[in-house]
Amino acid sequence: MLRTFALAAAVALVAAAPASAKHAPSAAQRAGVESAFHAYVHMPHSPAAADNRVVSLAISSVDPRYAAARLESPSAGPSDMVFHRSGPGWWVVGFGSSLDCNTAPKSVLADLAVGCTPPDGRAAWINDCGPLVHAPATLVIACADANYSLGGLKWRGWGTPAASATGVAHANDCKPYCAAGHFHAYRVTVEADRLTRCGSAHFYARLTIVYPGARPAGIGKRDVHTVGC
Repeated sequence: MLRTFALAAAVALVAAAPASAKHAPSAAQRAGVESAFHAYVHMPHSPAAADNRVVSLAISSVDPRYAAARLESPSAGPSDMVFHRSGPGWWVVGFGSSLDCNTAPKSVLADLAVGCTPPDGRAAWINDCGPLVHAPATLVIACADANYSLGGLKWRGWGTPAASATGVAHANDCKPYCAAGHFHAYRVTVEADRLTRCGSAHFYARLTIVYPGARPAGIGKRDVHTVGC
């Protein structure tokens, strides 16, 4: 599942703060970010043109888990790409000529001099097996193999201490084994709570999945997950 954003052009741009404390990446940071950039550009059906190249790269001093690259493409023109580091890896969390302000905390975007369009709700994130995402329509629960995930999520109260959603859980029955198994859909309600600060971002640290009816074998009626940032 692609956990990145190809963001459309928007109506009003919010100018980034002119004063910036962003700094050049270390060799290790550059290698990690450029690896994520190349993987994104060359993945199947990438929204980024294959002739994109990085013309500048900076790490946020506000929160060094974020980086931004200015891109140039002879075929598509200039664009911005924002990265977030989770664990050992970097992930693309925003790409386009105009980014949503929910791509990263406001202070980070200002520090990196990335303009954005106003968010449609309060800024909060949840970890989707690496990248932090905002009010996601889909979430992978089983990060190792994606055999358990949520889809069709419609959130209420995102950004408040406890957000809730309705949706569908997709679970592999792994019969006779996971590679040959079949996915089944189950109606669920979901709650994200324990809104916690991590670096400059606020994220939900707990996700509770409730099955009002049928549920996958081996999973309880209330399936509670602790989520990192």
